[in-house]
Amino acid sequence: MQERTKRRDWLLIVALALVLRLAFNWRFVPDTKHADIASMYQYSLRVAQGIYYGEGVYWPPGFIFLSGALIRLFGANRYWTVIRYVQSLLGAISCGFGYSIGCCAFNSRAAGVVSGILLAFYLPLIYYTGLAFTETLFLFFFLWSICWLYRLAQSKDKKDAIWAGLLLGLATLTRPVTLLVPVLLLPWYWLIWERKWKLVLSRVAIVMVVLFLTLLPWTIRNWMVTGDLVLVDMNGGVNFYIGHNERATGTWMDLGQKTNPVILLGGSPEAGKLGYRRGLEFIVTHPRQELALAWRKFVWFWTKPSDWYITRYAQNKGIPHLEPPFWGVLAILGIVLTRRRWQGTLFLILFVLYYNATIVAIYYASRYRLIVEPVWLILTAGGVVELFSRVYFYRKCNIVSRQ
Repeated sequence: MQERTKRRDWLLIVALALVLRLAFNWRFVPDTKHADIASMYQYSLRVAQGIYYGEGVYWPPGFIFLSGALIRLFGANRYWTVIRYVQSLLGAISCGFGYSIGCCAFNSRAAGVVSGILLAFYLPLIYYTGLAFTETLFLFFFLWSICWLYRLAQSKDKKDAIWAGLLLGLATLTRPVTLLVPVLLLPWYWLIWERKWKLVLSRVAIVMVVLFLTLLPWTIRNWMVTGDLVLVDMNGGVNFYIGHNERATGTWMDLGQKTNPVILLGGSPEAGKLGYRRGLEFIVTHPRQELALAWRKFVWFWTKPSDWYITRYAQNKGIPHLEPPFWGVLAILGIVLTRRRWQGTLFLILFVLYYNATIVAIYYASRYRLIVEPVWLILTAGGVVELFSRVYFYRKCNIVSRQ
């Protein structure tokens, strides 16, 4: 594929996605009262005031520092407007990354174009550009890092490994769920690089080292503030406990904001440690309940609809909206149809399984699942293109045979 054609495709997809997101945000009224949004906003105000996050380690810093910079530049009153348009741009560029990933995964321009278009029109991705959550910024860094991982798969170049590690580090500083993604590279590169362990280990090691070097300044800050080794945040311990306790339901629950010791300790290392300890104690002492919860979260990952406010928005506006479970099924069909291209799709498949396990390890939330939905769309795009290619081929063969 010519570079000029790829650039044109990429720019057209980004432009389409940007128009859709700007149109959505033109009249959209953001939710500023959601507990997570309000909490991150307070931390962002501290950054804007030069306090640089404060004393806690509850939230990862990526989105908070972006928000703090925007508040510093444009003021607190304009922040809620500016963040929506900044995220519109980031979300649009992410659709361009989806195009690039589709091209690489299926070695097909058509698959890339369909991937980019699906991401551009996907309502949850559009809707979240209007909310001051971490997801849009995270997907920007993560999808960009995947582009470099595919480039590394082809080039085996150390420079590509450095770029991939840097972007994975920035994604991890936004949401730490990508911390272990380099582990997924081991089987993928081992299989496509003809089982050359030395080469695989050296390149994956570069990715991991650069990732951790990207985290290092924040980790040092956490050590200086708390006296404990905290790579990114202690949010994980609280979430782990929410998903593993006697009253756990498989999704978020109110642990008792004024009485539960894990919550009372706030964003401190002690809260994270206590959350992990109590969660593990529950797993050991309640194995049957734990298995039931794990199965419930696994099923919800594949069957639950979008957040209620997205579904309601689609209904009120009369916008066609296929719920995520539909795309999950299509992604599986896409994997089956493109099984001969497994070298390109293996990483995407491994990430879906990895992220499904992550949801089972904490608790299910439709917002959390949004991270994997672009991958479902890309796998679906590959399947659609493969299906049309086969239909076209068979029809062409039938025409030739009749002649």
